[in-house]
Amino acid sequence: MSLKKKITASVTAAALTAVSLLTLSGCSQSVSRAMTVNGEDIPAGIYILYSGHAYADATQKLQEEQPDLDTSAEGFDYYNQTVDGISFTDYVKRETENYCKRHVAVNEIFDSLGIKFDEETQETVNDLYQAQWGFDVSSYSSMTAFSYLKGADTLGDYFESIGVSKSSFRDYTINTYRASEIFEHYYSEGGTEEVPMEDIRKWIDDNYSLTRYFSVSLKDSEGNLITDEAELKKLEDLANEYKNKLSDGASFAEVYAAHQKYLKEQSGEEDEDNSGSDSSAEEVKKDSEYNSLIAKTSVSPSEEFVEALFEQEKNTTTVLKTDAYYYVVQRPDVLETEGADGEDETDYVKNYTQTALQELKGDDMENVFKDKYASYTSEVNGSAPDYAKDQAENAINGLTTITQIQYQNYYSQMFNMGG
Repeated sequence: MSLKKKITASVTAAALTAVSLLTLSGCSQSVSRAMTVNGEDIPAGIYILYSGHAYADATQKLQEEQPDLDTSAEGFDYYNQTVDGISFTDYVKRETENYCKRHVAVNEIFDSLGIKFDEETQETVNDLYQAQWGFDVSSYSSMTAFSYLKGADTLGDYFESIGVSKSSFRDYTINTYRASEIFEHYYSEGGTEEVPMEDIRKWIDDNYSLTRYFSVSLKDSEGNLITDEAELKKLEDLANEYKNKLSDGASFAEVYAAHQKYLKEQSGEEDEDNSGSDSSAEEVKKDSEYNSLIAKTSVSPSEEFVEALFEQEKNTTTVLKTDAYYYVVQRPDVLETEGADGEDETDYVKNYTQTALQELKGDDMENVFKDKYASYTSEVNGSAPDYAKDQAENAINGLTTITQIQYQNYYSQMFNMGG
């Protein structure tokens, strides 16, 4: 697997979180060391990043423990809550310390295993953190939703204003990649505890379904549900006609095109087209261009649809009726079907191997880190501000909005560079 794919699959989530959690505010610039872990100094900037992680963990756990809690109520304060049997503040501090210990453990394990970044990886790490640091946020910082950016031109400007130096961000980014490399060392192909490909394929098959589908609407032109029995029977017969054609070997693209033609005829568009153009000369798409990969946890287009899809046998076509639609649903085998031309990966197994590995072995990897730092000693710098109390609360803004920026802009640019 290419480095770029490896980054996308196993590091992107961590890298997105890293940038998201940089949105803390008001840190003192005068304190360089926040704490010491096993004799190693933890810079204030790195501690701030991890206090953001801990804050996010605390809010998520609170929601799990109290699903009916109204966090939007006037005057609501997370720090007045109890999480995991302790105060919200103490939870954030505890987990921040654990994240800092993990940071040290990752570096020590990386060195003890003799892992080295190759030249390409090192360049990628450098390019990534430089690009993130210089990411232009000027078009966002004036928006109300991004008011915490306080007019910053770049993420780097904002990071520095909240006490996160460029060197801290660089070290944090490197640590993220080191954790990924350690994971690869253990569990990827050729690793010391390599996960069998049959386990990876099974996980993908259990958790993702490939489908091609289109709907035959049971609504009239005004959006009202059709009640006429004859008209409903006509639509049912139409959906089954499409299903039978697909079952008999017709291409999905051709059947879908036939349905689009039918819709035009029903709306009268065909009568209006007197140009004499030969519609048969229009380019017909490949079936793979209609592929939709749906996760078992998805609720789109509906929970009913997803549940039925995963119950459907692979390499079959069926008609699924809901209140408003007949869905003509084809389910190719996700383990054997290639994606459309032009996709970064046309092999779904290859594309989702890293996702499967993370789900299968992510907890095991974290336990390796926990075992490593279980005996670590730590000491908070008493002269440092109470970052976990005073600064981490602001991380929730970055956890949502900066992530949105990343998805919408940054990665689409970063991973398209150089083809």
